Amino acid sequence: MENSETLSPSTRVAIVLAGALQGVICYLITWYIDYAKLPSDTLWLLCVIPATVMMTTTFSLSITSIRKPLLWLALGIIGVAVAGMGGWLKWSVAGLESWDIRDAVLFFGVHLLLMTLFLLPWLQRRLEPASTDPFYSDFYDKNWHNALTLLLVFVSNGLFWLVLFLWAELFELIGIRFFDRLFFNTDWFISVAIGVVSASAAVLARVQVRLILALQKLLTLIATGLLPLMAALALLFIGALPFVGFEAISARISAAGLLTTLALLLLFLITIVWHPQRQALPYFAPLRGMVRLAVAISPAYPVLAAWALWLRISQYGWSPERLYGVLITTVALVWAVGFCVSIVFNRREPQKIQAYVTPAAGLLSLAFLILIHTPVLDPWRISVASHMARYQDGRITADQVSLYMLSNAGRKGREAMLTLQNDPQFIANPKRQREVKGLLSGSRDGAGKMTAAMLEKQIQLAPGMARPDKALWQAMLSNQYRFESCDSAQSNCLLMPLDLNGDGKPEAVLYQFTDRTIMAYTRTDTGWRIAGDAWKMPEGLTREELDRALRQGKVKSVVKPWADIEIFGERVDMSYDSYNNAQWR
Repeated sequence: MENSETLSPSTRVAIVLAGALQGVICYLITWYIDYAKLPSDTLWLLCVIPATVMMTTTFSLSITSIRKPLLWLALGIIGVAVAGMGGWLKWSVAGLESWDIRDAVLFFGVHLLLMTLFLLPWLQRRLEPASTDPFYSDFYDKNWHNALTLLLVFVSNGLFWLVLFLWAELFELIGIRFFDRLFFNTDWFISVAIGVVSASAAVLARVQVRLILALQKLLTLIATGLLPLMAALALLFIGALPFVGFEAISARISAAGLLTTLALLLLFLITIVWHPQRQALPYFAPLRGMVRLAVAISPAYPVLAAWALWLRISQYGWSPERLYGVLITTVALVWAVGFCVSIVFNRREPQKIQAYVTPAAGLLSLAFLILIHTPVLDPWRISVASHMARYQDGRITADQVSLYMLSNAGRKGREAMLTLQNDPQFIANPKRQREVKGLLSGSRDGAGKMTAAMLEKQIQLAPGMARPDKALWQAMLSNQYRFESCDSAQSNCLLMPLDLNGDGKPEAVLYQFTDRTIMAYTRTDTGWRIAGDAWKMPEGLTREELDRALRQGKVKSVVKPWADIEIFGERVDMSYDSYNNAQWR
């Protein structure tokens, strides 16, 4: 690991200047986007800013001398690669709303951070003077140093802005708002300050090696205490599984994620505790045996996770989440098999194999992170292609086509909806035709132009209920997005009369079983209006159960036990929901 002598004063200044330059560039780009009123998917936002941030981050954490051509070559390659991935993202998000594009950009940013962590150790080893440490020991130390440096950067930024917040608030107490406007309402200050503080924290971490080593030892000590507990959990779970059956895993949607997380956490802890400088595990013989056994059976968890994922994919096809699950499970399997082999076949010196397995798992993760931002493993392309293939070969019906998924899958999803718009089988149903037309025209709820007559046909009436007047259906159109899934053929929406305010006049209560919501409409002097709603039905309540409750007279209004307050004739609405839900059950 480097020490303070390897980072010259000029290099430290260069890192801080790079942070300031990053802030200036990001500010100028965001200012130009606002000034030119560019769309949220502009290349400036998706390509230039991510490339700038990743290049300056790599520069700050890896530079040892400005005069090394390899550094500038690496920065150029990184900039071009990130800009290319950003360009593919821009192409893919076409057709999404601005908030969906924002989420995609944030997701891209998280992936870039992970890419940086996986890439840095390799670049740093090439840029630094020849090290006498073995490869794995040096690789291990650099990973620790990079991770803790980024942690220090985030903590430093948090403390910095906390101090500025206190500064602004104190001066605002005496009527001076200048600092509040400067710190929190001046874009150039915010952008430059974040860049300078982040770069300064990086310099501090690279100079104060003892601080990083102290944090590393502390976290290693914590991991040492957690590893036996994690090993016991792994063994107990695998031991209990044959008695409860594998069907329990296949029945849970989250099974693959939980199993993969278990494997990754176990491997992560064993990597921390059994570091290159430690020849044996720091436990008594029984605990060492338990940990070794847990590592030996660790491949079972990614295998079980892969099986659970395969069941879901075979049943429902690919989705972005399932693709991510497969990639993460693949990394976990490679890592676990490598560690299992090191424990079983090289008992005396398992680290000889682990020294190759951990870097290989890191490189595989880096490759996957890059490929999912290219046409090769684009999650939206794969998911849309899978979904449409299932529809075209008859595995799912037209009613089972997920327009929601397609509308949130960017360009590929839009192309699929254009295909459906010209599909006679799909548009044979007027409701589906209206939904896909609405989504293609820019209506995110897919409602299109619903009429009161359409709504009346889609909602069933409770037995004995008189047909409501047209005014009620017209009032419901203001919330038409909540009734888009109503279908008379599926009997998933029921309207019934029920007096909810004790005035002797029944309200119109609608049960929507797709979203599992209840809405109440009441008649006023000016017509019908929504009076209240509930976003959660009783657990297990089906349409059949509701019909049975109606026949038996088991649906009734209940007066709430807590009242509002009136002061001089003015009513104060009291909300008791968060405090008394338990009593109302």
